[in-house]
Amino acid sequence: MKLKLYIISTLFLLGNEMHSQFLWYENETTAENILQTSSLNGTFSINETNPDTNGINTNEVTSKFVRESDVTKGFSYFELSQNLLEDVTYTISLKAYVDIPTVDLSDIDRIRLYIENTTTGDLKAVTLNFSKGQEWEEFSFVFNEGDLPSDGFLEDGYNQIYIGYGNGQESTSDVTYYVDQIYGSVLQEQIVPEPLEEDPLVDVLKGSWGGRFYVRGGEDLDEYVASEADGGKAYDYIAGAQEMANNYPTMGHVMTNGTNNANSQLWTLRTNPNVDTVMGAENSVVDEEFVPSLENEQIIIDVINILKTGGKKVILYVNSLSPASRATEEGAVAWNNYVDTYFEGDGHAAWMNYCEGYIKRFTELGVDGYWFDAFGSYNSNKQPEEDDEVSTFEQRAEFIQMVRNAAPNTMISTNIDKDSFVDENGDLMKVDTDGIDEAVGVDGTDDDPNRDYAIIKMTATNPWSDFTAGHITPLGQGAPPNSWAYEEFTVSDIEESSISIYENEKQTLKHLFLPIRATWSSERSDLMFDNDQAYRFAKRITDAGGAVTFSNTTSTDGTTSDDEVEILTFLNEQFELNAEATVYERPLGAFLVGENESLSTNSNELTDSTFTIYPNPVKDSFKISKDFVSIFIYNISGQELLKFSEDQTDFNISKLNTGVYFLKVNDNKGNSNFIKLIKE
Repeated sequence: MKLKLYIISTLFLLGNEMHSQFLWYENETTAENILQTSSLNGTFSINETNPDTNGINTNEVTSKFVRESDVTKGFSYFELSQNLLEDVTYTISLKAYVDIPTVDLSDIDRIRLYIENTTTGDLKAVTLNFSKGQEWEEFSFVFNEGDLPSDGFLEDGYNQIYIGYGNGQESTSDVTYYVDQIYGSVLQEQIVPEPLEEDPLVDVLKGSWGGRFYVRGGEDLDEYVASEADGGKAYDYIAGAQEMANNYPTMGHVMTNGTNNANSQLWTLRTNPNVDTVMGAENSVVDEEFVPSLENEQIIIDVINILKTGGKKVILYVNSLSPASRATEEGAVAWNNYVDTYFEGDGHAAWMNYCEGYIKRFTELGVDGYWFDAFGSYNSNKQPEEDDEVSTFEQRAEFIQMVRNAAPNTMISTNIDKDSFVDENGDLMKVDTDGIDEAVGVDGTDDDPNRDYAIIKMTATNPWSDFTAGHITPLGQGAPPNSWAYEEFTVSDIEESSISIYENEKQTLKHLFLPIRATWSSERSDLMFDNDQAYRFAKRITDAGGAVTFSNTTSTDGTTSDDEVEILTFLNEQFELNAEATVYERPLGAFLVGENESLSTNSNELTDSTFTIYPNPVKDSFKISKDFVSIFIYNISGQELLKFSEDQTDFNISKLNTGVYFLKVNDNKGNSNFIKLIKE
């Protein structure tokens, strides 16, 4: 049940008539008389710093929408607490800001407002144009009597409004908009959502550190376990699983394989009851390439049993692509024939049925969860139209629902739609790879020393995941797995809260997934972590209630590489002692793009500081132990935010957002000193 509170109306002039207007939405006054529920092709956020407080909107904080690049429309949706039931004139006004200079505006720099009945689909939109750039502008959207389709009033009325940003305008980069002070001509009641009930699936990995045990699938499994005399590689996966179970008692979970990495067709099990049923033959298979021998399917069964007996939660990697996408030519033909013969060409239905059979068997073995890779490219050999986002979303939703029906208590993660840290302007924060951690290529070497990389943020980006995929920036495209930026931002964000919530509905545990080497699966690439750093990552994350998985590799005998064993052993020993982790310090010479290099926390100016500020972290204000002429406060990008003069004795920073800043003190001898300041 939603708690509803009435608000006081205000009056303002529209045209030549006085209309009663009611405040529906505003960050500054925390008015949420309509509820922001979702967004499309962009990210909606609240309590953002107002980019222009000198115009018609003087509020300190407001809402922001960052429209994605290479799209022609973006939307933020709001639920009305009280449906519009009468066919009368409705006026909705708001203030908006677009971060495009006025001289660059065109007739397609639009803002559009829709009123919709989401049950019937009836809707009406009013479109207006920005006439000013980088400045607040007021818009009034008038829906006259007769504008809204009558059927929408007959079926419970109109229940939603949504804002369209730059509809029809294409941009190769993100476009930032701000919206504030939404008023309507109908009284709405404040919506206070019920707090979300605790999700038990979120707790399954809470505070857990884990490892990876990569078992091959399909015909590859037969090759890897065959003796060298028979032309195989003689991997002993049973010994490898026993090593994981026995040697690391504090390890809470292990990710192993339902399918071969990056190959959805290569399953670790052979028999599939759903395929037998469809094809009408005992132990039937779609293609021999897709499955191991009956003898070798026992390997994954034994591996799971060993890990479960060792007290580990077991998560299975499953690739979500169509089996035809990476199979051999013969395998792709076999899959497509299977789809056409038994599912009338519906690859989505065929794939769901195929996966369901395996998931039922894995559920019987006690598997605790699934990590679905390539979920952004999920599907079948029959893709919907490129612009049919609803159809694609529905197919993914149906697939997840199938998994939950087949395994009601399993936890799920989908590798889709990553999030990254942005600065106060909505721009990506990027690491300058001229620091000590360079870009890492697939062979562990510097791939491109001039490439700058974004910093991944563990955010709930979909309604299906119980824990975040945690998959860091693709290797060879920027950040090494042990990047200082992950420690400074990603891990710190998990410490602030181990739970992310998707659109006020789905709780997701923050989980970071890190290769222990420069590549995900090869023991021949460079080892990235040392003992202390690996433990510091794991300790900080698990103490905060989050989860971390180190993707260690499988050596040529089926066990873990010796140098990785050393790290995992150290982690286990430290966790058994509940030892304190070493203290993180930003490495010398490491800095963000646009950040003044002298502001690096390990620069000489910082380490030579002869003053202190207190308290630090700071909630509202601080004091300083040194005489000074001026004090400047910078954000992590090196931008000046505040300045204090020598006649002040108390320094209030309550308007700053929570985060890390740098304080520069100039004394009367012309010296400058820096210190890191943390705002609570």
